[in-house]
Amino acid sequence: MRKRFVWMLALVALAGLIGYSVYSRIAKKTVEKNDTGAVPVSVARPRRGEIARSLSYAGTLEPAAMVVLTSKVAGRVEQILVKEGEVVSKGQILVVMEGQVVALQSTQASSALRAAEAQYEKAQRGVRPEELQNAQASLAQAEKDFSAAEESYSRAERLYKEGTIAKSKFEESDKQYRAAQTQLENARRSVQMMEKGASEEDQSMAEANLQSAEAQRDLAQLQVDFTRVSSPIAGRIAKVMIDEGNVAQQSTPLLAVVQDDPMILRIPLPEMRYGEFDARRGSIGVRVAFRALPDRGPFDGRISSISPTIDPKSRTFTVEVTLPNRSGLLKAGMYASVDFVVERAAGALLLPTSAVVARAGRTGVFIADRTGAGGAAAIARFREIRVGIQDGESAEILEGVGEADWVVVEGNAFLEDGQAVEAAES
Repeated sequence: MRKRFVWMLALVALAGLIGYSVYSRIAKKTVEKNDTGAVPVSVARPRRGEIARSLSYAGTLEPAAMVVLTSKVAGRVEQILVKEGEVVSKGQILVVMEGQVVALQSTQASSALRAAEAQYEKAQRGVRPEELQNAQASLAQAEKDFSAAEESYSRAERLYKEGTIAKSKFEESDKQYRAAQTQLENARRSVQMMEKGASEEDQSMAEANLQSAEAQRDLAQLQVDFTRVSSPIAGRIAKVMIDEGNVAQQSTPLLAVVQDDPMILRIPLPEMRYGEFDARRGSIGVRVAFRALPDRGPFDGRISSISPTIDPKSRTFTVEVTLPNRSGLLKAGMYASVDFVVERAAGALLLPTSAVVARAGRTGVFIADRTGAGGAAAIARFREIRVGIQDGESAEILEGVGEADWVVVEGNAFLEDGQAVEAAES
């Protein structure tokens, strides 16, 4: 164990010596002076141009919507009218199911509805004039029959009391009298009902029967409609899940339809970026590249939504990016590299990022003072600056440098203010 520890110390010491040697050579080469004692540097003037700051993330492409169409009636699949990859419109019929049984049920329901309508109209309208006349005639005849029966009964009753006729004859006369009386009462009641019309109770019952028949008709028609499966969205057929001739039960999957124009990217971003994205959502540009399409793009997208909450587990929020896909080139599942352009400036004063250095806690650049053509000697002057957008290669200079200044862009790592330099244009 001790021997192993000694070897480890020796390796650490050797690594330190190698690192110091390399650093010494680099430092010596950097500050090496020529015969005049000046440090050789490269200089350049600031240029005007466009600069942007981007944040790069990754995501997976998704369709804007996906719908799996299922069978709403049990039966055989008669026709599948589309193929995978085919573009369909909203409301387009895609599958036709067997429909003979439901068609018969619809016919029966329509017939029952017509009967209910007739009954309801009769209850509302009342009896026809000829029906009332017939009832009144029946009443008049019943009155005559009753008068005759009453007269016959009175005579039979008198004769029976005198002992002229048998009891059976009297009872028969009594029976005829009572029958005529009942017939007269029924005839009177019928005429009264016809003259008054249907009661409120009868009308309510007729209306309820009509509503029930209408519901049955609508339900039967709905079953007929269910035999023709249509697309609820405009999109593309992603998958056909059943073959013609197969029997489908209710809720059996038939087709999958995706809405692929536009396409969607849902990208998780770290919590620290929420404030910036929420404040600049309208001005942030989006550029998207796909591994599957190395020769196409990048594609322009837009931020369509930003999640209003932070996921407490991942400490991220979701940004949704929308991409147009009229050509159908973009496919669900593609891996995407997304650049969010959060800041952009046109006509900005730019310097290479290598020109920007820090000295004593201040950010600035070295200006080659009195630099002349042909590499004449100059003095390096440190000038504090204010930096704007940086993209990794260039930095936007907001204050401290003008377009006419010669700025040290290389060889400034160990420069100090007032040091002599030999400047060459880069």
